[in-house]
Amino acid sequence: MNKRKKKRRWVLTFTVTGLLTAAAVTGAYWQAGGFSKPVVQPAEAATAPPQTSAPVRPQPIRPEDEKFVPVETVMLTPQDNHTQRAIHDQYQAYLQQLPAATGELVGSFQTSLAGHSAEGRVKNIMLANGKLNGRILLPGEELSFNNTLGDSNDPAGGWQLATVIIGKKFEQGYGGGICQVSSTLYNSVLRAGLGIVERYTHSLPVGYVPPGQDATVSYPELDFRFVNSYEAPVKIEASIVEGMVVSKLYRLPAFQYDPDN
Repeated sequence: MNKRKKKRRWVLTFTVTGLLTAAAVTGAYWQAGGFSKPVVQPAEAATAPPQTSAPVRPQPIRPEDEKFVPVETVMLTPQDNHTQRAIHDQYQAYLQQLPAATGELVGSFQTSLAGHSAEGRVKNIMLANGKLNGRILLPGEELSFNNTLGDSNDPAGGWQLATVIIGKKFEQGYGGGICQVSSTLYNSVLRAGLGIVERYTHSLPVGYVPPGQDATVSYPELDFRFVNSYEAPVKIEASIVEGMVVSKLYRLPAFQYDPDN
């Protein structure tokens, strides 16, 4: 009996010692990161306290990175605000000086009134020129001939009866003659290299420009439109000089900000 008891004690001691050793080794391995962390189930994750972090303050944008950052996300400094106000003030003063500015002639064309000098027609041409003369188009701005002149079919606007082309016939209509103004302007726009947006030709030949070089208008359906594709303003000069309908386009000085002003 003594031998059996001793054997049982020895087995029990060996088992307990082995378990303690395994527990010690497992604990050490856990501390060393040998096992992956337990997976948090959705129920546990929902009860976990939310993690908070300090608010991120806007940081100044490096000059070389500005083109990649939307303007609305850039935090302006007091210096930036001061510069923007200075640019705004200088630009407003620049706009006020544009009408009197001397520009470079970039496009010019003229057509003759010979054979087209009926009184009503000439009055319409003078009225149309008056609405165009001195108009300034900023870079990227578009001009609509119809919008500039208004309803040329309305005698209340000063428009006179003169010869117009309706379909394939010459008839009398208000605003007759303004197509010579639009055609003259069209050819000066071509010579200035500006972008044509909309243009139509007459259904019959006209005597003041070669075929295909005209720009007919008929409010409000047919319009002549072009855009200032320069990076500087363009001024229109429209007049009658010695029996010629004249259209000239001048490129005005571009705006330049002066930080020392």
